[in-house]
Amino acid sequence: MTWEIERRFLVRVPAETWESYGPGRPLKQGYVLTGPKAVRIRTGEERGPVLTCKQGSGIRRREVEEVVSREMADALFDAAGERLVEKVRYQVGSWELDRFRGSLKGLALLEMELDAEEAALPPPPQGVSILREVTDDNQFTSSHVASMTPSEQRSWVRLVYGEGSA
Repeated sequence: MTWEIERRFLVRVPAETWESYGPGRPLKQGYVLTGPKAVRIRTGEERGPVLTCKQGSGIRRREVEEVVSREMADALFDAAGERLVEKVRYQVGSWELDRFRGSLKGLALLEMELDAEEAALPPPPQGVSILREVTDDNQFTSSHVASMTPSEQRSWVRLVYGEGSA
């Protein structure tokens, strides 16, 4: 059994800070199953399309991943339908910074994978303002936001940042 130990934070990033990180890596995720038990296909990783099964919530979740063929990825995206999330990932030191696209434009999350739940975190990247930790808030999982309609996603992003602040 493989465990993912990860902490996530809702952040605000000024435009000039995004520009300083370069192009980032575009990721596309399709969710065949959403919720506490999620099945996701993701493209954009160097190793190729990755099928991931996650279970649980909070800082420690069960995770199993497997690289699959492009043909399998296409079939899984077809099965996911409109349950998609697109983002650009920036590797900033040991942090991963995700800038969401499409209906989730304006949402930015900072993540850190850890070796142990009690591991200390390094300071956040310069220019990134942490608004709050969202590790234990399941509404900030990509699985959850993929289950929303585009209109719900836009409204939710405005809500989490405060009206007009996204």
